[in-house]
Formats: sequence, structure tokens, C-alpha cells
Amino acid sequence: MTKSFNSELSFQKLADAELGNSQLRSNLSRATTTIREKRLRAVGELSDWESLRASGAAIKDYVLDHLEELTKQLESNVTKRGGVVHWARTGDEANAIVVGLVNEASATSVVKVKSMVTQEIELNAALERHGIAAYETDLAELIVQLGHDLPSHILVPAIHKNRSEIRDIFLNEMARTGIAAPTTLTDDPAELAAAARAHLRDRFLKATVGVSGANFLIADSGGLVIVESEGNGRMCLTLPETLISVVGVEKILPDWKSLGVFLQLLPRSSTGERMNPYTSIFSGVTPGDGPQHFHLVLLDNGRTSTLADPVGREVLRCIRCSACLNVCPVYERTGGHAYGNPYPGPIGAVLVPQLRKGSRSALENSLPFASTLCGACFEACPVKIDIPKILVKLRSDVVDEGRAEHSYTAELVGMKTVDAVFSSPRTFQRLIRLANFASHITNHLKMRHLPPPLNQWTKGRDTPSLPNVSFRSWFASTHPDSLDSSEKCTANGLQPRSEFVDSSTNLVDDVSNSRDAILTAMAGSHIDSSPPLIGSLMTSDHASELSSDERINQMCERLIDYRASVVISDITDVAIHIRELLAQRGSMKVVSPTDLPESWVYGLDVSLTVDDPPLTTTQLDNTDATITGCAIAISESGTIVLDAGARQGRRTLSLLPDHLIVVINEDQIVERVPEGVARLNASTAQTWISGPSATSDIELERVEGVHGPRILDVVIVRTTDPLRR
Repeated sequence: MTKSFNSELSFQKLADAELGNSQLRSNLSRATTTIREKRLRAVGELSDWESLRASGAAIKDYVLDHLEELTKQLESNVTKRGGVVHWARTGDEANAIVVGLVNEASATSVVKVKSMVTQEIELNAALERHGIAAYETDLAELIVQLGHDLPSHILVPAIHKNRSEIRDIFLNEMARTGIAAPTTLTDDPAELAAAARAHLRDRFLKATVGVSGANFLIADSGGLVIVESEGNGRMCLTLPETLISVVGVEKILPDWKSLGVFLQLLPRSSTGERMNPYTSIFSGVTPGDGPQHFHLVLLDNGRTSTLADPVGREVLRCIRCSACLNVCPVYERTGGHAYGNPYPGPIGAVLVPQLRKGSRSALENSLPFASTLCGACFEACPVKIDIPKILVKLRSDVVDEGRAEHSYTAELVGMKTVDAVFSSPRTFQRLIRLANFASHITNHLKMRHLPPPLNQWTKGRDTPSLPNVSFRSWFASTHPDSLDSSEKCTANGLQPRSEFVDSSTNLVDDVSNSRDAILTAMAGSHIDSSPPLIGSLMTSDHASELSSDERINQMCERLIDYRASVVISDITDVAIHIRELLAQRGSMKVVSPTDLPESWVYGLDVSLTVDDPPLTTTQLDNTDATITGCAIAISESGTIVLDAGARQGRRTLSLLPDHLIVVINEDQIVERVPEGVARLNASTAQTWISGPSATSDIELERVEGVHGPRILDVVIVRTTDPLRR
């Protein structure tokens, strides 16, 4: 039975229960500290990081101001490329669409890529109710699912589990749904990852339907972008015959060029890496390569009502990196389950109450108060969402709604009392004298806890020592000439100016078609507060500033950081190096694209099969290695891009065999991501590779080769004589 979040309790009650879990707090402290440090190092490498943040925020604001036209453009381009677009106003509508599509495919199970939006709409439970099994394939999500648990972090859903707990889950639960874990399984992360690989491999090869979300949608090409690390995403996006992607309407980017900004912001902010091991990009259907039936479900589910709020709409910039979680002192102490929904941490505290506007429970009303307002989340956010500002606005909404519903509450009486005290200088002075007297008593008695009702504040903290002299008394003795003006200001009753903008928008309720209803809501939420999308908002796609040798050296350094191996060769020795690499890895059965140069494979003492006619997934799974070329390489991030072009073949070739050898010509190496994006064709299906597949989901210990190739070898070919340069 799929477990659902309990939204009946407030954050405070859920957090109170979680605070007693010492193992959770230890895991969280270690994990968030490690991720913070990695992120700071990765961000520190870019001199234009703040410009990138500003560009990201500006692009997303442009999207929000032009969402209606961009979604129409996206729909048109997806359809042109053989995909089908569905529109869902609510989570229930989205679930019904997915269930119908799975039934159309005559499938009784689906494999899933990690997706926040499918958790939001509780898709797994909906599929289960219709007799369809949904198998999570991300390692952390698999741990959570097998453990009949709930995710507690956007990036690392099983962050609350330690390795011994994970071992016990695998031993007790894997056999119930597939291949059992070895009885000799230890808590070593490499062994645990290998058990997950074996458990899911057969499921990948037999799956007919895959389900995903998306990190980005690209309006001018109809492209979907999915960023991941383990290779399970590539398996789900490449092997099934049918792919269904459920994506929030706010995930759109206006154009291909803007992707260059976000592929620098997202990996560094989420995993603290220059680039995730795998990024998959595709547009619709590619004949003979990948799923032959593609469905995109565009989801509203409260997003257009959030769009109508001039303050709260900022949350729709979010790219789900989880940077705000990793710097939040509240999240670090309470964990994700205390937030009672799939979106934990500061972003959840502002996103969920807005998505559920009009039907908020005690949980949603309590979430805006799950913060110290320290501002660390704003400083960490790669798209500059001012979370503290939105939290204050939402708190004000909760108070205003409560005031409208109840004319007499303890909180309201308390606020009126404070108002009366602060409005009267004489009363305020008397209160200060009383506080000075109380401070002497509490300091003398060393009181750790205050009496009721103030004991709620000291339940989780000691009472601080109070100063013996108030600031007002000190100021009066040291600035006697200034006191009169201060008193005059107070006596005149000067109040800070507050502004409230009523952002309610009356939307048409009687629109029968979901597409029309969503587009109408977008049009009704138009604010147009962003500047036009011009080149000044984008980071430059300048030519490389590094020389060819410097780009090669940087590429080598980055690949080695990812634990790949690199060989530099001249154009005549490529086959020699490939032969040596195959021998070192013991790879005897090798596959290649149809147009691989004969000079690369001349004299190989192996069984070499050309992918013509196309090999089956079973045949590829039984192959040791693949040799391929590439489209481009990016030295700054150590990324290799395959686009199924010359010398590359189908996406499946670089996915299933354990050993991947990629040959890169030096003139294919560019320096930065925007330059690489500018060189690529937006309409092609692409795989961006940055080292072997990897995961850090088990106590943040890195393990290679979870689902994709375990070994990546790279041959960089000098196409000119270095002595003549």
C-alpha cells in the first residue's frame, strides 16, 4: 500500500514528533553540511555566478509574464515532433489521464523517474487503485518505497535513513516485488547500490511504459530536459515503448539558448557538481530511437492561481534544486516529514500554501511559520526567490483570514495588548521598568524556563540572560539630546506603512475544456512585470577564451575528477589506445555505430558487432562495451554530449553495456556550457554525460555505475600537430 503524507496535523505538531529522533538529526546535520560545502566550492569556480542568478531570475520572470503564449508554442512543437499534449487542471485530472494512457498501452506496471510533481498529485496511489504497479527506480526513492516510507528531501529523499537501515529494508522487502537482495548483503554502499541495480535491471528491460517529470520544457523546440545521476532516468526515458511525462506548466523555458543558464545553475545548486552525470534532452518521438509513443501532461494544480499573486508568484521560478533546504536551520533540525507534503523546507513552506489556496488545512496555514526568517534560503536560491518576503506575506494572509473568521482569539487579544502598550509612551516606559526588575530576578534565579503561557517559547530553548540595563535607559544616559525627538516620534504615533495588494482574480468557472480553462487562467493572471527577454539577460555564448591545449587539459582534469580515465592520442594511434582500453577492462564483446571510422577499430582482437540491423535490448545488455564518437565536449564541466549524429548511433548503445569508450576530437571541445548549447541542434535527442553513472544517496558516499555504464574511458584526439601551433 502506497503511503501518503498526513496533512491533518500542523507543522508544529509534526515537528515536535520528529525532534525526538536523534538519528534523524545526526543524518541531517552531516548531510546538509556536506552538501553546503560542495555547493560553495562548485559555485566559487564561476566568476559570474551572481550574473547567472540574475539571468535565471529574469528568464523565469519573463516566462511567468508570457506563460500563455509559451505553453501554446510548446504544445505546437511537441505535436509537430510526434508527441501528444494533455492538459490537467487538477491532480485528479492528471492521474486519470495517466491511468488511461497506461491502460491504452495494455500495461500493468510502469517504471518511474524520480519526480516531485507525481508525488504532489499522488500518482502512485492512483495507479495502485487501478491495479497498476508503479516502480520507483531512483535509488533513494526505491529505498523509501520498499521501506513503506515517505521522502524527506527533494534531492536525497532517503536522507533520514542510514546504511544499516537500508540494508535491512533491502533484505526484507526486495523479494516481495522482484529479484531478492543477496542474503550476504552488508551495509557497504557499493553492495547496496549493486543490489538495487540487479533488482531493477530486469524490470527496465521488460518495461513497456515509463513515467517521468521534467526539469525544464523548452518552448521553441518542444524539448524536455531531465537531469539525473544514476542512469535510471535514461533507462526509463529510452527503453519503454511509451513515455508519459507529467510536468508543471511553470517548468517552461522560452528558448534553447536559455538552457545554457540553467544547466550551470541547477547542478551546482543541487548536487554541488559542475554537471550531473546524465542530462537527457529530447523532443517528441525519434523514429527507431527511444519511445515511439510520447505523451506530455501539462499540470496546473494551483499554479495559475499562484501566478495571479504579485508577491507569491516568485515561487514559480523554483527549479527544485533543494539549496534552500540545505541552509535552513529549521529543516536541519526537523527533517522533511515535519512539513507534511512532498515539498519540504523553505520552498515547501511557501509553495504548498499557495498551490492549495482556497482549501488550506491546518498544515498549510502553519507552514509559513516554519521559518526563522534568517534569509539564508534567499541567499542560496539560484533564481533569487525572496522566500522570507513571501513567508511574511503568507503569515499576514493567515492572520487576516483568522481575524475574519474569529472576532475573539488569544492571538488577537495579545496583538491588541501589544498595540496598546507601544502606542502609549507612558505605558511603554512602565513596562520597561518592570522588565528591568524582572531581569534581575530571572538572572539571579538562573531561570531556564518561563511560566505559562511563555513556557511554549522555552520548551525547546533556555531562557537567555536579560541585560541589567535596557537600551532605552542606556540611550537616555549617553544621548540626552536625542531622547526628546525619539519621544516625539513615539508620541505622534508614527506607524510603519504597510501595503496589501488584493491579488484575487475571478477566473471563468464554466470552461469545460481543461486546455481552455488553464490558458484562460494564465491570461487572467498576466502582470507583465518583467523586462523583455534580450541578450543582456543571458550569459554570453562567447568563443572559448582558453587555447586548444588549455581546453584539453581542463577536460582531462574534470573527467578524472569524475573518475573517468582519459588518453590523449594523435590521429593515427586511436585504434591502439582503444585496443589497450578494451584489454584493460576485459571487454570482449563490443558494439559500434554503423558509421564508426574503420581506423578506430582496425586490428581489434574482440568480437565487434555493428548496430545494423539494430540490436535488441537483450543483446545490448549482454555486450561488454560500446565505442562511439560525440557531438561536442565542454571542458569547464567535463561533459560529453551525444546527439545520435555522426559516429554515435542510437541512445541505447551508450546506455546498456557496462563499458563506454568515447572518442573526442580536440576541435569538438568548447570551454563553457552556453557555447556548447549554441553549437547543438535543439531538435535532436541528446545525452549529456559527465563521468560514469553515480549516486550519493547512501550517507552521501559516492558509488559509480548504478544503472548506466560503470566505466567511462575517453580518447581525446589531437587533430593538429602541437609543435606547429
